[in-house]
Amino acid sequence: MTATTTASGPTSTDPSFAPGISPDASVDPSARIDVTARVEAGAVIGPDVIVGPHCAVGEGCELRVRAILWRNTVLGPGNVVHPYAVLGGDPQDKAYSEDAPGWLFVGEKNIFREGVTISRGTDGDDPTRIGSRNFFMAQAHAAHNVQIGDDCVFPNTTMIAGHVRIGSKCIFSGGVGIHQFTVIGDGVMVRGLVPVNMHIPPYVMVIGPNRIGGLNVVGLRRMGHDAEARRDAKRVHAAIFREREARPFNEVLDALEAEQSWSGPAREMIDFVRMAIALPAPRNKGICPGRSKATDSIK
Repeated sequence: MTATTTASGPTSTDPSFAPGISPDASVDPSARIDVTARVEAGAVIGPDVIVGPHCAVGEGCELRVRAILWRNTVLGPGNVVHPYAVLGGDPQDKAYSEDAPGWLFVGEKNIFREGVTISRGTDGDDPTRIGSRNFFMAQAHAAHNVQIGDDCVFPNTTMIAGHVRIGSKCIFSGGVGIHQFTVIGDGVMVRGLVPVNMHIPPYVMVIGPNRIGGLNVVGLRRMGHDAEARRDAKRVHAAIFREREARPFNEVLDALEAEQSWSGPAREMIDFVRMAIALPAPRNKGICPGRSKATDSIK
């Protein structure tokens, strides 16, 4: 599965750490920092900020006025949290129990703009994880047990439901809604106000509700994939999403693999589709369909 993350920081694998505030941190007198929390060197804690129980603020982080780390939240180095953002809030899940408060682990150099909310996982075995260098714009939300990779952009009011998996270098637009248990591959682009409740393979553009419009060729180029890799990706994308018609996915994938040995983005697409169609409930959601040749003229 491409949508895995490795959130870094002092407690990315072990949520036990020594509390305390580094003498090299800057803490406004009005900030409230729990005695069980940790603040690393170079961190800047602004006015009226709350750093709750069992939270860790990594080196060089900046928590601006009235930002909140509610509970069991670990930030790696260099994150910036803007006013009124709430990280590590209680999961919005009826199954949530205070007996298993869960965790949120965040990597490096993410930006969380005003009013962003990201919930902890519903249990300690499956925390919410955010990778590095992601940009969450105002009012974006990521729910409990979400896993997000690196270098993604989530514009205003992006809504990510519980247990969603998102890869790296994905670009969403404002008002996008991702349904629970959905898996999204690397390098995906999603048009504004589009709802999605089916799996999205890597390197595609989603142009409507559960509808793939084409390959993200510009994104592939920006990610450093050469002309040969892009050609292979186009061939695989066409076979799966434009030429498949009523043939089963596995039949199409078998034919592709008999054709040649694929690598790079083409290989990732094939592996993602095989993975997605084999997922058990509640992740057996199917794959977003693409445009057939007959619908190419539809805008």
